[in-house]
Amino acid sequence: MGTGGRDERSKRFHLRLALLGIGLLVAAGLAGAAEPARALDPTINRLMGGSDWYHALDVIASVNETSPDVPVVLLLGGSCAREATVSDGDWAAQVERRGGPAVLTYNMGSRNQTFYEDVAFVKGLPQVPTIVYIGVNLGRFTSPYTTKVVPLGPEPTKTTRYSQHRYSKTRILSLTKKRWLVGDWLQRRYPVFQNRYAYNLGQLERLIRACKARGLRPVMLDLPRNMVVIKDRFYRPIQRYHQGCRALAGEYSIPFVNFVGAANLVDRDFYDIAHVVEPGRTKFQRLLSDKTIDLIKRYGMMPPPEETPTPEPSPTQ
Repeated sequence: MGTGGRDERSKRFHLRLALLGIGLLVAAGLAGAAEPARALDPTINRLMGGSDWYHALDVIASVNETSPDVPVVLLLGGSCAREATVSDGDWAAQVERRGGPAVLTYNMGSRNQTFYEDVAFVKGLPQVPTIVYIGVNLGRFTSPYTTKVVPLGPEPTKTTRYSQHRYSKTRILSLTKKRWLVGDWLQRRYPVFQNRYAYNLGQLERLIRACKARGLRPVMLDLPRNMVVIKDRFYRPIQRYHQGCRALAGEYSIPFVNFVGAANLVDRDFYDIAHVVEPGRTKFQRLLSDKTIDLIKRYGMMPPPEETPTPEPSPTQ
């Protein structure tokens, strides 16, 4: 591809960021001056989710540019959140088909996405009627401590067509491998969870406060997990972050939604122990659509009913 094409894409990308008022970086909402942006090296690009990350930025730019007059519904989270819906268009159509209004739905999940980064996303959103589903699971509470600015430049390398899903029912891990992953998480990641839980719970609270400060409606959403394989082996860490989410839900008067059980997910709905594939995401999205309708009604986002014209009296003969 010639340099002209790359230059044009770069101009468009940086123009979108300028429109958002966030320049060449997404800050974490710190009170002090922002750190200058650094070049996005391959390691950072991989850790920040690659094309997933830029898709999330495209969503923010699109919502700002279009100033939608219908409710906006967003899902934030890591790769487990990314896999939890069929597609943005299918999700929106399902909401309307099942009795809700016209909506704009966006799954902004990206690999290794953190609550810290979510704060930056939220600060880039316009103040329009918006429900922000904050995906929570064990992985979100193992994110490392950071106070650094999240760099965005230079021009990202991405395809023109975003492909949401990385996992499919055509290739899932064996039951033996999935059971091994449970034991591996307990051995390697549980200590990380314990060390970083308090920090990440604090970041989750910052995210909730950032949403409310902008007039957005935050909703904590428990993401899918393969309970058929996990059984009760993650009981303590799950109960710990559930307790924290419930406490925040009570303090800030927001919902904590958990329909992991109600989705009736089976082992073959998962690639591993957390990422759903086609059957699972269909089940989960259906419940998410119904909950979205409930929340839209609760928050007064339904459009006013159309007025029925009063019939004119018949002329007397």
